[in-house]
This record gives sequence, structure tokens and C-alpha cells, in this order.
Amino acid sequence: MSSAALWGGGQVIAKRGLEDTSLALFGFIRSASALVFVVLFGLLTTGFPLPSLGLLMVAILGGVLDSFVGTLLYMIALRGSPAYEVVPLANTAPFWGVVAAVVVLGEAPRLVSFAAAVLVILGAYFLSSHRARMGVPISRFGPWLALAAGAVWGIAEIAPTKYCLSQGMAPSTYQLMVVAASGAGWGAYLLVRHRFHAVPRSRKGIGIAVLTGFTNLFLGWLLWLFALGHAPASLISPIRGLVVLFGFLASVLILKERPSKRSGIGVLLIIAGVTLVSIAW
Repeated sequence: MSSAALWGGGQVIAKRGLEDTSLALFGFIRSASALVFVVLFGLLTTGFPLPSLGLLMVAILGGVLDSFVGTLLYMIALRGSPAYEVVPLANTAPFWGVVAAVVVLGEAPRLVSFAAAVLVILGAYFLSSHRARMGVPISRFGPWLALAAGAVWGIAEIAPTKYCLSQGMAPSTYQLMVVAASGAGWGAYLLVRHRFHAVPRSRKGIGIAVLTGFTNLFLGWLLWLFALGHAPASLISPIRGLVVLFGFLASVLILKERPSKRSGIGVLLIIAGVTLVSIAW
């Protein structure tokens, strides 16, 4: 639940950082700063035990998909759409996480987990705005990019993560691979996107990139890995739906956005889904 709060708040604050800073630079600084925190924490605690090469490759794949591909899709959508719409659509991840846990990991399907995931998805739907009614042009690709980000996040945060941890990979090593792979992806994107030309940036954007690197990629992932190591992935994944609630609140309190009246229904559905899976757990 703590990781959901960190992820939800960080996803919204990122919109401020992207206002005057290159998306590519923002993503690279975010990953690079998180890498520093991960390395320092690992050296001070358990270190980074090396598993087999196969597990390392799976972890790297998970990092590229989740923290580069998924985040890139999300940030592109976030730059041109309200946070209170993009956050719910992108965080349909719980549904995809439950599917991945059952189909890919072979976990026994639980009706309560799917019911909770469905409630979270319905909550995300009701939290989504109808911008046409508000006189704001409807983005043609934004909603689809946000949904694609949700699918990538949901699968990448569950399948490779749970697989590597169940095969004996240390959480510290997995997180190191995720952040390092993410940084490599963002670094390559930065070079291709700007080709050593002047890169738009500001102190605010760089500061927010470092802040979200700490809250989302370092601390949020640290708590998420701890949770996955102590419960079935199909039960943990729907709890990630709280990201929608925290993100919604942050968009109102921090960004001063004005959601639609349907938002109350969405919040209630998400709370119902999280409560259901918590009772079952």
C-alpha cells in the first residue's frame, strides 16, 4: 500500500517536471538518480548476490519493459492529457497483473482476485473524464497510450519479478537490474532524440526527476518487491490499484485539476476492490 502511495503521487508530480524539461532527459535523470540510491542501499545492507545469467536476462527484460517502455508511454500521454485521466487509464495494471500471475506464473486463479481487479478497472473507468463535455479537445492517442502503459506495467511488474524472486534472486539484485536497464534505455533514447543538441531543461524539472527517482524507482520498488516476496502475486496486484486513488487525490491537491463528478464513483469502486482483496488475503 505504501508503494502505491509513492507511485501515485510520483506519477502526478512528474507532470510538473515535464512542463519545461525534455521527456528523454527527465527519464534518464530519474533512472540515474534511482540507481545511486539502489547501489548505496544495497551496499549498506545485503549486497548484490549474482544469480544465473538467465535470471539476470529476465530481470533486465522486466526493467526495460516496466521502467522504460511503460514509463515512456505513460509520460507521453501525461504531457498532453490531464493527470486525473491518464493515471486511472494507465493504472489498469492490476487487471493485467492478475492475468500475468495466472497465465505466465501458473498461480491458481482466485475468483476474489479477479473480482477485485474488475472493481479497480471499473473505478478507473469512472475516474476517467469526458473532456468533450468540458470543452477540451479530445486527444486521439493519449488514452490508448495510457492503456498500453497499464498493460506493460501490469505484466512487467508481476511476471518477471515474481519469477526471478521465486527462483532465488535477491530483491536487491533484481532492483539493481531493473533500474540499470531503465537507465540504459533512457540514455539511448536521449541520444537518439536529441543527438547531442541543446536539451530543454530546468532546475524544477531536474529536481522533480531526482525526487521521483527516489520515491518511485527506489523506495516504491523496494516496498513492492518486499510485498511480492511475502504473498501470491495475484493477491498483491489488485492492491496496486490504490495508485489510482492516490494519483487522483494528488492531481486535485497538487495540480489543482478539476475532475468530473463521476470521480466519486470511481474512488468508491477502487476502495471496494482493495478492501475485497485485503479481506481475502
